[in-house]
Order: sequence, then C-alpha cells, then structure tokens
Amino acid sequence: MTNRIDPSDCSDSLEWLPVGLGLPIPCRVLLLEDNGMDADLVREHLLMIDGHDFDIQRVDTRQSFIDAVTEGGPYDLILSDFDLPDFDGMSALAIARDRLPRVPFIFVSGMLGEENAIEALKKGATDYVVKLRMERLQVVVRRALVEARDRNELADKRKALAESEARLRFALEAGGLGSWELTLATDRLHVSAICAANLGLPDPSEIATYDMLLDRVHPDDREYQRAMVRQAVSTGSALDMEYRTIWPDGSVHWVQVRGRGVYDRDGIPTGLAGVSLNITARKKTEERQFLLLEELNHRVKNTLAMVQSIAKQTLRATPSAEVFPDAFQSRLRALAQAHDLLTRRQWQGASLSEIAALTLEPHVDAGRVRVGGPPVKLATGVAVSLHLAFHELATNAAKYGALSDESGRIDLIWEIMRDATAGRCNGGHIGAGIPEPGQGALVLRWRESGGPPVVPPTRRGFGSRLIERGLAHELEGDVALAFDPAGVRCRLVIPLSSRVSPQ
Repeated sequence: MTNRIDPSDCSDSLEWLPVGLGLPIPCRVLLLEDNGMDADLVREHLLMIDGHDFDIQRVDTRQSFIDAVTEGGPYDLILSDFDLPDFDGMSALAIARDRLPRVPFIFVSGMLGEENAIEALKKGATDYVVKLRMERLQVVVRRALVEARDRNELADKRKALAESEARLRFALEAGGLGSWELTLATDRLHVSAICAANLGLPDPSEIATYDMLLDRVHPDDREYQRAMVRQAVSTGSALDMEYRTIWPDGSVHWVQVRGRGVYDRDGIPTGLAGVSLNITARKKTEERQFLLLEELNHRVKNTLAMVQSIAKQTLRATPSAEVFPDAFQSRLRALAQAHDLLTRRQWQGASLSEIAALTLEPHVDAGRVRVGGPPVKLATGVAVSLHLAFHELATNAAKYGALSDESGRIDLIWEIMRDATAGRCNGGHIGAGIPEPGQGALVLRWRESGGPPVVPPTRRGFGSRLIERGLAHELEGDVALAFDPAGVRCRLVIPLSSRVSPQ
C-alpha cells in the first residue's frame, strides 16, 4: 500500500516556521515503514525541523518501494526501516543506490547493534538512527539534507563546467584555435594539439618550453615576439601579435597569438595564457589582394593613357569636329569589349581565337570572314592591342574595303613558325623587335579580297599609325601594312614569349 502524509493534516498554521527565513524549503521524503505508529513518529520529528516543508510518501512493501523509486520522485530523502515483513532495509538500500545514487538514505530502525549500523554505512547508507533515540533524527536529517544539497550543487557545477569545457573545445577545434599556457617561473609551455599543429608539429611536447617555441619563430620575428610578451606581462595589456614560423619542412607560415597575463593575489605575474591561430591562408589572401589592387591601379593608369591617346589620335585624324564623336565612341566600345572579355577571364589573358571572334564574329557568321590558326594564348596587354588593331582593320574594311561590298571577303590566318627569320616581313614598317633565330614567332596575316579597288591613303590615319607604330612597339615585333589595289594586306610577326605562347 501507499499512503501520502500531508503535514497540513497535523497543523492549522505555519507558526512552526522560523521568523525571517522566508518560505520553507520543499522536501520530498520516501518513507519505507510497515508500522503506522512508527511512521507517525517519524513524521512528527520531521515536522520539528525548521525551515523545511516535508511532503512524505509512505510505502510498506517491496513492490511499492520499487515502483516509487522507479516512477515516483524526485525525492530529496529516503527513510527506511531495517526489518520489514517481505523486505529488508539492506535490499532497499541497494535498490536506492542503484536508481537514486544522489539521494540521502537514512535507516530508522528498531534493531540495535553496531554491526548493523556499520554494515549499512559500508553499503552506502547516509546514517543509522535507532527508534529508541528518535530525537537524533532531526539532527541527522538536517545534516544529510545540507550535505546532499552541497554535493548536488557541486556535482551540478562540475557537470556545467565539463559541458562548458566541452563546448569550448568544440569551438576552439571548429575555429582552428589552439590553446596555450606559459608558466613564467619555469618557462614551461603547455599547448594543445591544435596549437602544436599551427606550428607544423604533430606532438605538443616538441614545444614544451618557451625557448623551444622561439626556435620555431622566424629569426626576423623573434625579437618582436619577445618584446610583445614582455610588454603583456609588465603592463597587463592584452597580448595580440602576428609573426612568422618555420615548420620542420622549412616552409614559412603565419600565426596569430592572443592572450593575457596570469597574476597571483599580490598582483605578481605568474604566467600567460591564450590561443593561437594559423593565419597563413589569410596572409596569402591579403598579399594577393594587395597585388590585385596594385595591378588594378596599373591597369587603370594604362587604360586612361590609352583613352587619352585614342582621343588625341582620333581628333588629329578626323576631318571635322562633327565626325569625331562617332569615331571616338566606336574605338572606346572596342576597348570596352576587350576589357569585358578579359574580365570574364579574370584578367588572366585570352586566346587569339577569342580576340579575333570578338571583332569579326558578325561577319564570320555571314560567311564573309575566314578565321583560323593553332591555339595561341595572349597576355592581357597583347590581347587588348590586337583587339584594337583588328577593330581598326575591320572598321576600315567596312567603310572602304572588302566588307563594304557584298562580294568582299577577309582571311585572318595565323601560324606558329619555329624559324623566326622565315616569317620576317618584307616591306612596310619594320618593328624594332625581331625574333632571334630558333626563338619562334606567331605570324598573322590579314588579307582582303573581292572588294572595291583600294586607293592608298594620302596620309596615315589613326588606324594605320596604331597598327604600324603602336602595335609594333607593344608587341615587340614586325608589322607590314600594304594598301594593295586588290585589297588591304597586313602581316604581323610577333616573337613567342610568356606574353604570346602556343597552348
């Protein structure tokens, strides 16, 4: 049977509470007792304990005790008789210790004998009270509750600390952060596995001292590292520094270290503690960003210079101010097209076929232009220069040459010649840079046919000067431009190099 004893049945007021202590502490008690009078006696003594509000659940059989322990609770205290008709207190103790190990278990027994008490305490009982000395129950229960509360609070704090440490370890591992602690008196350094890995070391014991750490620091950064550590210890300021380290394979890496000093009660520094992070990837990214900014600045300057040159040359070559806007805008669009293509290629250059198609694709689709040759990769500057040259040739062909007549055609063919002298231009403007024998060269040929007869110009316009002078200078090659009556001819011989190379 199970019988719940309510303290309110025995008192009409709360005058038993001590003044000034506020609300009583609730306390659930599981009482294993087969004798009703003894159960009432226990209840009366519990009610005499100040500052607690006892809720007592009484059981008197083995099964009811097991059910209460398994499904009831939570309990703050278990009180048990030592000898029951179908059960014994030691068995109840074993069940309680297995199911509710943190709950105090006190025997309240009518059986005398030190042997029973000693055996019970050995088995895990909190205390042993003889019914003939029931007044002792109050002291025993009060002490047991206080000790249990302290133990539970300590256990909860330890659990919370362990969980916090686990979360911290997870956060450190997820962020690639290594922890470290330096003891100043002994120069001993305790580091985590991640901290050692940030220095390229598989075993933390390889940097067990500060001097062993300094051996891993780049020679040019060691004095800086020492100075930052001294400053953090002497001033109490946060340690925050970045320096290079040399890994066992000789490679150089960057590490960021943050920490603070550790001090005793008298304010004397005893050590440093903090975290480390491998920032090599970030440093490489920053270096690349800096180079990209420098490259962007260089390209902007070059582009502005090219726009300025196009404006001057176009203005000089146009017969009237009314014609200037269309000519200038056309050349700016050609420049923008080249930049768009290079941007899509992340400014890593472009292929010769892409540059040719960029200008001549509409005419290629119409069957008016034939473009062909082996794969050739062009650097950024070469790609822009060739595109502008093709644009000028195509514009001239559309106005006056092969593309101005429905029967006209253009052939843009190129080849790689390993004997550079074989591709040397005969006639026309010769550039300053002639390929050395055996160096090899890219030879491009522009040939118009089927158009109206070509009349040589009386003066060189912007397009001619761009091709004959600017292109020859930019590409360090030979350029020959001829205004043959059958069609314009242009031949370019460009030495093979890192800027112009077969794919």
